[in-house]
Amino acid sequence: MKNQIHIDRDFGWFIGGFDNNQKHSHYAIQLNIPLDNRIIIKTSETTVETENPILIKSNVVHQIVSDSRHFLLLINPASTIGHFWSHLVGKEIQEVNLRPTKDLKSALMDKGQKQIPTKELNSIIEAHDCFCNLAIHKGDDRINKALSYLRNHSERIVPIEEVANYSHLSSSRFLHLFKEQTGITYRRAQLWNKLTKSISHFGEMSLTEIAYQNGFSDSAHFSREFKVNFGFTPRDFLKISQFIQV
Repeated sequence: MKNQIHIDRDFGWFIGGFDNNQKHSHYAIQLNIPLDNRIIIKTSETTVETENPILIKSNVVHQIVSDSRHFLLLINPASTIGHFWSHLVGKEIQEVNLRPTKDLKSALMDKGQKQIPTKELNSIIEAHDCFCNLAIHKGDDRINKALSYLRNHSERIVPIEEVANYSHLSSSRFLHLFKEQTGITYRRAQLWNKLTKSISHFGEMSLTEIAYQNGFSDSAHFSREFKVNFGFTPRDFLKISQFIQV
């Protein structure tokens, strides 16, 4: 089965293997599910080697040192789906065997599947958010309103003043409440939006064109931010990603 990647508004996932991942951190919540062998993930504090699903908090420096095939899910914490997953993470990095991860692993390991079950995987991910029957909590209604607004305008960078006004908050109060409720800054949330959008242009434009198209000052700026968030430069990512994007 070929490597495969899927990018959505609130999450993205990759199925495959790579062995030159560098230490990095990103504001996304990360879930890894080993598919063939045990997977090894290093952080500044510990090394975890396991065959179970592993969940990593936002902004934790980590490195995947195994080239075994696995499922890697990145979730935007500034989303209703991210709200759900953020309350499953107790430690910086931990093994998790809860219903969402069990459902995902079951779909991935189904021997009857000849192709990667993209629709089933996305359905499982989208079913677990703070507005479903399994909600852990709904959070602050004003930030939930802002998250919905950002979701509906994900094609552009939304100014702080615009989303704060929509949420009936001052800009300073909105920034404070947003960080308190999501665990990340509004600036980081918008950077994530730009980076995930950029991936859809890989193979279609030059890195310079992608950088300008997505609001970066130049290709060097884009490459630095990409590596900090994903552990690869855009060029390295293109080399390992002979993927089918769906």
